[in-house]
Amino acid sequence: MLAGVQLDVDHLREILEIVRLLAVTDDLDALLHRIASAATSLLKCERASIFVHDPDDDTLWTRVAIGTGTIRVPRRSGIVGACFSENMLIRAADAYTDPRFNPEPDRQSGFRTRDIIAAPMVDLTRKPIGVVEAINKRDGSFTEIDAALLQLLADQSGVALQRYRLQQHAMQLTALHREMDLAKEVQVALLPKHPVRTSNFIAQGWTRPASITGGDGFDLWKTDDGRLGIFVADASGHGLAPALVISQVRALVRTIADGQPQASPQEILSRVNARLRADLEAGRFVTAFLGFLSDDGQMEWASGGHGPILFRPDAASAWDKVPASTFPLGVLHPWYDPPPPPAHFGPGGALVIISDGIFEAIDLAGHQFGITRVTDCLDAQSAHPPARAIDTLRQAVESWQTTPDPRDDQTIVVVKRSGDMGA
Repeated sequence: MLAGVQLDVDHLREILEIVRLLAVTDDLDALLHRIASAATSLLKCERASIFVHDPDDDTLWTRVAIGTGTIRVPRRSGIVGACFSENMLIRAADAYTDPRFNPEPDRQSGFRTRDIIAAPMVDLTRKPIGVVEAINKRDGSFTEIDAALLQLLADQSGVALQRYRLQQHAMQLTALHREMDLAKEVQVALLPKHPVRTSNFIAQGWTRPASITGGDGFDLWKTDDGRLGIFVADASGHGLAPALVISQVRALVRTIADGQPQASPQEILSRVNARLRADLEAGRFVTAFLGFLSDDGQMEWASGGHGPILFRPDAASAWDKVPASTFPLGVLHPWYDPPPPPAHFGPGGALVIISDGIFEAIDLAGHQFGITRVTDCLDAQSAHPPARAIDTLRQAVESWQTTPDPRDDQTIVVVKRSGDMGA
């Protein structure tokens, strides 16, 4: 309110009623219309416009200009721009003698502007977010009382507009969280719910995303010819985008494998690699392991950048840290590396595939968990089913990183011969 200006009871009562209406309006157009209508009523003027600042293109725009159409002007243009840029009320008793006045809208519309008063709308930090402009007092010129009323209305309108924006932001966040929750539900639904068994082998997996959705994924299934299908993949980054990529990769792998049961893991991953090379933007990639394990213990496999793969041929052997057989998916096409030789599971043989979120988990001092600690955990549960090995390794990593929330997505898949385990 302007210093020294006294408002009568009727004015204050009208302002309070306007404040009440602004507080219950949750539609932007309705909100701006209420402010414009309040301005014309309070100031008894011919027209009122509400300009809102758009930081994206640094303009002032209005969809609500009582008696006019939609207007968009540069932030420093005209009296409205000066009011916003200087964050101060401006009164022009004779618009055409004010150098800040832009007469072009009058020339286009045939309307004649006599006098103008404009007040900045500010947020709670007093930063301008828009302008309330009134034009042509019906009886005389705009007075000090009009200036006080308009500034009071602008102050309340700024708070209402800021509240509206905060409400919209909160609603968008709620909708985004819901969308992310739905995406997580879809991603979780694609994971095997129980251990997968063939006559001689059992496999189980576990994954934990670093955010609501993750860029890790795995799949375990029994093929039509009785083999155990094993798939693990890790897309660069974590969050919704990598989760979508992993879902695409899994779908491609399963579609090709089911449609061409004689295709080797190298052939399947090569075809997926060609697709990703065309689809992914530069810098994005996927590491992936794919294997088919027969009940006689022979496993055909290929790994596009995913490693090390932990393989123990039999109970008497140490863990082999097998490197990837070729490049990650989406980086280079075609691949020139030959397929790796098959692996063979003897008595006590096991396969463990982990994502880098496991062995690269860090403690408070910045030290990584490391592959040696991984194999120590696995050795401690060598006589038990995959679920025990997964739980032991998962708990060890959680203790190491001091929090259950990882910095990177974490996945563990364990495959063992079913006849080698106790309870």
